[in-house]
Amino acid sequence: MSRVVLVTGGNRGIGLAIAEAFAAAGDQVAITARDGKLPAELEGTGAIAVQADVTDTARIDAAFDRIEAELGPVEILVANAGITRDTLILRMSDDDIASVIDTNLVGSLRVARRAAKGMLRLKR
Repeated sequence: MSRVVLVTGGNRGIGLAIAEAFAAAGDQVAITARDGKLPAELEGTGAIAVQADVTDTARIDAAFDRIEAELGPVEILVANAGITRDTLILRMSDDDIASVIDTNLVGSLRVARRAAKGMLRLKR
């Protein structure tokens, strides 16, 4: 049974590996990427890439709208998008700290909140 899977930050690293695994299992995969480009590793799998930034609720809503129109409601969400500001904490500025928290924590909450709408309708 093919499921609709969304992997945020699925264009490289761990997110790409997760997206590849779901695609290999026969699932319909959507990834988010800031540039909206599908990585070569996912070409030919039926996966789609949507431009999104997890720090922007409007962009998340637009990404979900496109995914739902093309693949159907998201059944599995992997909230993988994240950033680092690799340095000693003593050298991190307040802006760096805010950016990491907004992307890694609040961004995950934003996509989970949006995914929950479709999941609740599906009673999953």
